[in-house]
Amino acid sequence: MTRISAVVRSGVAIVICALGLAAGAKAQEWGAPVWSDEFNSSAKGTPPDATKWTFDVGGSGWGNHELEIYCAAGASTPTPCDTTDPNAFQDGEGHLIIRAMRVSDEPAPTGTWTSARMKTLGLKDFQYGRMESCMRLPVGAGLWPAFWMLGTMGKWPSGGEIDIMENVPQQEGGDGGLGPTKVESTIHGPSTAAKRLFSLTQIYLFPDGQRVDDAKPACHAYGAIWSPFMIEMYVDDWRKPFYIRTAADVPPEGRWVFNAGFYFLMNLAVGGDWPGPPDKSTPSPADVVVDYVRAYKAAAVAGPKLSAAPLKINAGRVGETVVQVSAAAGSGFMYLSCTAESADFVCIVESGTALNHSVVDLSTEATQTAKVTLKKAPGHESKDVAYPSIKVTAYTVSGGESSIAIPVEGRLYSAAGRGE
Repeated sequence: MTRISAVVRSGVAIVICALGLAAGAKAQEWGAPVWSDEFNSSAKGTPPDATKWTFDVGGSGWGNHELEIYCAAGASTPTPCDTTDPNAFQDGEGHLIIRAMRVSDEPAPTGTWTSARMKTLGLKDFQYGRMESCMRLPVGAGLWPAFWMLGTMGKWPSGGEIDIMENVPQQEGGDGGLGPTKVESTIHGPSTAAKRLFSLTQIYLFPDGQRVDDAKPACHAYGAIWSPFMIEMYVDDWRKPFYIRTAADVPPEGRWVFNAGFYFLMNLAVGGDWPGPPDKSTPSPADVVVDYVRAYKAAAVAGPKLSAAPLKINAGRVGETVVQVSAAAGSGFMYLSCTAESADFVCIVESGTALNHSVVDLSTEATQTAKVTLKKAPGHESKDVAYPSIKVTAYTVSGGESSIAIPVEGRLYSAAGRGE
């Protein structure tokens, strides 16, 4: 790692502290997975690898009034789980099958269903990287497949939740649900608001008439690129995220909890508040076909070079400057945070990036810019205080970071508009 010293020229102060910035900085690379399950058993009916997966079991409704009873592979309890007809098994052709089955028409009209919910809890936790699974999903009333992650730091929702992919049927009338041409990605975190959590979500529409149950391609890749203070969601091509959320997007009453450990879950729920109930048309068995689950670690991407002129306070007592961000082309998206050394002020980054205004996109370019604005925090306008200095920090996909301290010209904020 190389530390870049302060540079002062012609009254413009530029202070750069780059952790890991080197002249030969590399672009974003992933290499081979650091953890994976390829489900390559040659024997049909082989259970999932017990060193990688464990199971949730039971039929409690799981907080969503779901109908299914989850069964562990090879278990005959709880009733009606059946060791001879498992809900999770390898097909001998390189896939995992997560199967939901109607095992009784009672209670009418929805029936009794079994299914599987697998997780890596207690076996493998993850922190940052590219998390991906290639899946073919079933389509039918009441079916709710998901590939997701839960945080290990505290009871839900305090530990957080990353829903990489969820799909449910389109509701009658077309106003709710998703249907076979859409999936949804969401992050949930704790909040002091009435519902105790915040949710940031986005729907992805497949191009060119593609569907979640396509035979060609045999599966669609659903993934998240997870780095400090930023999560990028994608389908099929990690280079083209369709949704990016950062710590700056968390509502004021919420908390970003996505810098700790998380574990994988895969399941096929039946019924519940979101998908609605199954009916006679719902296929049984209904299968999620999983080609693989993989976790990658990004090769080191150093913190970028940052430069900016001093922030000047204008007549409206709002200050602005522009930060230039430079790194190797192909370094990917980078999150920019801005902090003011006073609770009386807020510092805002506006990069102009369509997917998220708090990030810069260095996927193809070597340099990008972002506007930085300093203004009084809501509710603090009546105070006469000095303007604080501010710091902008850039975070890369691999956790590299660099910071710049930006001086402020116009040192006194007067509630009456004096002293500027």
